[in-house]
This record gives sequence, structure tokens and C-alpha cells, in this order.
Amino acid sequence: MNLSDVREKKILISCLNWGMGHVSRCIGLIQKLEKQGNTCVVAGNEAQLAVFKTYFPLIETINHEGYPFNFSNEISFFQTLWKQKNRILQFIRTEKKVVQNIVIENKIELVISDHRYGFVTKSCPCIFLTHQLNPKLKGLSKLFIFFHNYWMNQFDFKWIVDDPSINLAGDLSKSSKRKRTYYIGLLSRFENEPNILNLKKQNALLLLSGPGVHHDFLFKSFISNCPENQQKIILGSPKAINSLQVENQTVEKIGTNDWKVIDNYLLESAAVYSFSGYSTLMDLYFLKCQKHLFPCPNQWEQIYLSEIHEDIS
Repeated sequence: MNLSDVREKKILISCLNWGMGHVSRCIGLIQKLEKQGNTCVVAGNEAQLAVFKTYFPLIETINHEGYPFNFSNEISFFQTLWKQKNRILQFIRTEKKVVQNIVIENKIELVISDHRYGFVTKSCPCIFLTHQLNPKLKGLSKLFIFFHNYWMNQFDFKWIVDDPSINLAGDLSKSSKRKRTYYIGLLSRFENEPNILNLKKQNALLLLSGPGVHHDFLFKSFISNCPENQQKIILGSPKAINSLQVENQTVEKIGTNDWKVIDNYLLESAAVYSFSGYSTLMDLYFLKCQKHLFPCPNQWEQIYLSEIHEDIS
């Protein structure tokens, strides 16, 4: 079952809550599914549902907790994950029961999980959405690959968020003849945005996303790499903006949780500075602006993505 095959179905969708990148790409996914006559129901936490409602005011939503995980700026992502493994494993077991009830009560015909390993049921076909068939990990962290494949294989189908002709995810998304696995292309709410190039101004925009513990690093990278004479704008949530120590008075700070406002600034910016998260990369691909990418500390996937895209950094 590929994306183009899904028509006239009632679909339950939920995405991982580790940052908002998964929400971002699911906006593009829902846009495609609705164009094919499907009805989507979104399950997520309060922050996720607020964003989905911005783009789909009439969409049906279900409150559903996020995975219990906290980022650290001192140890690697995998070490952080390992320390919190017991809570996460228990959550995955509980989540399967919750999903089963949601599917039955709402007469769901198809489930799509964006990297939520427990968002699966045997009551209807289930799809796992990912760009990471081959996670970039080192040392003992490679143990996670075993569990990643084990959990993915509980799903009936796997959808790879990449286009083989573009290969934005590099080796991460390469499929080695896996069964029931399909490339569905890139996902971005900017894919069909008209006249993008006509909107560009000369400002440089810092997109303050990703884990808050690394925002100071991102800001310093922005200041040290951005030309002094270029207008500088920092864009992020009010909480992120207020916690940032900015002494440079020539930098304009904009704190907002309204993604439509964020979209307008992204569409107008000549250059965007950001972490090299995959959802951000997909958005920047369609925004057609200058890209300056910095890997989030201790996240090997972002280090790899920034390396293979350093020609556009």
C-alpha cells in the first residue's frame, strides 16, 4: 500500500513529540491525504494539536500523551534515551492498548504512525512513517538499530519520507529490498506554495527550533556565520526567544507560536540558518533560499545530514 493507493478512508495519524519536526512533515502528509478524499483524525498532545488546527481548522483531534523523554546537553542522544528506556518501554506497551480503543471507538480504517513505535494495532492496517531505515549510530548505540527494526516490523507497511531521485536523507533512507516498504516523496507544507522566489527579501533568518538546551549554541553559530551587514531576525516560540541571551541590538527577535506567521517569515527570507533536522531540510528544499545548517550537538543523524548537505550550507 503506497500513499497514492490510500483513498476514501478514515485515517488515524499520530507523530512523535521529540521536537515539532514530525508535526511539520505530517502537515504535508495530511494535505496529500485529504486531496485523495481521505478523512484524517489526529492524535497528539496539546501543542501538537494546536499546530494541526492552524492548518486544518475542521480536523478531528484526540488528546494523546507524548513520549516521556527529556533532552540533555551533556551526553549523547542515545545515552539520554538509554537512561530513560524503562519509562519509554512502558509507555509503548500502554500506547498499544490506547490505540486499539481509539481505532474501535472511531471506526478507523488505517493507522499512520510517524515514529511512534507503540502507535499500532491489529484491528486495521498500520503504516510506520520514517526517513531512517538505516540510523547513523556509533559504538553501543548500534544496539538501538535492532530495536528500531523490531518495532518497525510490527507495522504492515513502511513509508519512506524521501524521493530516490533526490535522496535528501542520503544513506538513512536507502532501502535494501525491504518488504512492504515504499518511498512516498518529500513532505512539506511549502511544496505547492506559489511564487516563492518573488517573496524573497534580503534578511537572514535564524529558525530557533529543536531542543531548547542547544539554542545558545545555535544562536552563536548564527552570529559567527552571518555577514555583519545583513539584517538579522531570530524566529521562535516566545519561551525560546525569552530564554535566549541576545546582547546584539541589531538582531530583531520575534516570538510567536503561530505557525502561519512563521511561514510568512520563512517565505520572505533570503537565507535561513537552522539545525539540520530532516523536516527542516525538506522545508528548505522547497523554500529555495540560501541554507546554513548546523548539527544539533550529540545527534549523529544531524551531524551526518549536515555533512552530506554541506555544499548548500
